[in-house]
Amino acid sequence: MSTNTEARISLLERDVADLRTWSLEQSKVSVAILAALGDLQKGQEELRKGQEELRAEVGGLREGQEALRKDQEGLRAEVGGLREELHAEVRELRKDLYTEARSLRGEIGAVRSEVGGLRNELGGVKEELKEIRGDLGAVKRSAGNLESSMKRVEGDVAEVKAGHIELRNLVAGMVR
Repeated sequence: MSTNTEARISLLERDVADLRTWSLEQSKVSVAILAALGDLQKGQEELRKGQEELRAEVGGLREGQEALRKDQEGLRAEVGGLREELHAEVRELRKDLYTEARSLRGEIGAVRSEVGGLRNELGGVKEELKEIRGDLGAVKRSAGNLESSMKRVEGDVAEVKAGHIELRNLVAGMVR
């Protein structure tokens, strides 16, 4: 063989070794990308579970809010009944029971303050519900961002696979 041919063979052998090394590196990159995709999918599942838990929690809060509304309506009816009862007793016993009527008015004031407290609590529950809705929106945005990231990674994996196939065809062409 001539020196020129030996030099070409040596150059081809070196190129083939370089291509094998590069191919191994690309395989490692592909494995890392697939592992990252698996992690992203796990993260997405965790986000979905979190969303379901938030939905359940919001449902519980709604039920609590409905119970508070019913209690408030009951208290309003009770206060209305107490007022009517008070006025009837005051009319019947105004001269003899004036001091007792005052004590009943004090009790009505306490009931009113309790109703006011319940209204304040209801306002607090409404604020918490708004916060939860805001958190739910953030979770939805995060899930959307995760989905778009997964699509980009899938595109990158497709490019790596295409590059790998192209490299294999190139090496096969060089070996022939």
